[in-house]
Amino acid sequence: MKKWTVVMMLVPALAASLTACGSKASTDDTAPAASGSTSPAQSTPAASTPAAPAAQGVPTAEELIQKTSEASKSLKSYSMDSQVDQKITMTQNEQKQDQTVKTTMKTDIINEPLAMVQEITMNVSGMEGPQQIKQFITQDGIYMQTQGQWMKMPPEMKEQLMQAVQAQSNPQKQLEQFSSIVKDTKVTEEGEHYVLSAAVSGDSVKDLVKSIVAGQGTGGANPQIQAMVEQMKIQSMNLQYKVKKDGYLPVSMNVDMQMDMEQQGQKLSMDMKMDSMFSRYNEVKEIKVPQEALDAPSAGGAG
Repeated sequence: MKKWTVVMMLVPALAASLTACGSKASTDDTAPAASGSTSPAQSTPAASTPAAPAAQGVPTAEELIQKTSEASKSLKSYSMDSQVDQKITMTQNEQKQDQTVKTTMKTDIINEPLAMVQEITMNVSGMEGPQQIKQFITQDGIYMQTQGQWMKMPPEMKEQLMQAVQAQSNPQKQLEQFSSIVKDTKVTEEGEHYVLSAAVSGDSVKDLVKSIVAGQGTGGANPQIQAMVEQMKIQSMNLQYKVKKDGYLPVSMNVDMQMDMEQQGQKLSMDMKMDSMFSRYNEVKEIKVPQEALDAPSAGGAG
């Protein structure tokens, strides 16, 4: 059962990375961990697989990514609210177990120096009451509160998690991820917004997921995560990323995904929908870790 719990947490994390893919591509060179080259035009190796021509007056996918990157150089901070709904069916020896997981995430992010505070609430069918997690990710440490108790992540976990967060803040990596599916992407208009949409399946989505896991660093160093990605059969993934026409700042991101996975006679099927909204552009001025978190004991090594 533990390995399925890892999968249930991994899939929304990948979806969140896709959300970050859109938003962090929009934060361009504000990321402290970005490589020396921060030009979005140089970070889009998609010329060999151009997207279908856009309607007259509507930018192509490459153009829209470039415009959001260029226009968002002044985006120093923002907030993101996400809702993740998962419907999970586990099958073994012809016995089925259905489970639903509803997760809400409220996140504040400052890009330089990189800092994040996140509140997560999970409601799992069959379990009494919600599970609540609060975490601070800063240059000085990573602090997590569960069941009312604070703990500080050990240095080895801090390094790994910071690598993941910084990878999400690296515009070059995020543009490379999005460009891997640019041939499946189209741009449309919706009122005051441009909408970047992609429907991917098969090898395209598997390559995208692999690039996200590798880019985050944690997956590349974790054979268990790598093996799980290989075993995932992602039937379909629909992505929609919305930006303002005026200013090209991110508005929302939606991910709808269906996948199967089988291991040691057990099968898991999952339908997941994730909706994220962006707000409070440049309004997050400070992320302050509470004193009780700073005073908390360090967690053990492997958990």
